[in-house]
Amino acid sequence: MAHDSSPPAVNPPGEKARPLGTATVVIYATLCLLAIAIPQSLVNRVRDINSSALEEALLPAAEALQMASQRAGVTVPYQRARALFLAFAGKEEN
Repeated sequence: MAHDSSPPAVNPPGEKARPLGTATVVIYATLCLLAIAIPQSLVNRVRDINSSALEEALLPAAEALQMASQRAGVTVPYQRARALFLAFAGKEEN
């Protein structure tokens, strides 16, 4: 029976493992990257909010993020992949 001779992973002294904190950071960072790379989804989500006051407050910021992402060219890979998928599926852009 073979045993692994490597020692178990140990946190540095004085540092505690925080798997929940790490997962939270990863999830929110992913959501931020998606909002920047696919800003149209954020604009659509804000428009779906039932509260008109909340929508009025958030929509200008979502649209500004969308314009900034498009100007910077961050949305180009997503737009190309979407166009390719729609062509492959035989669908047209709405």
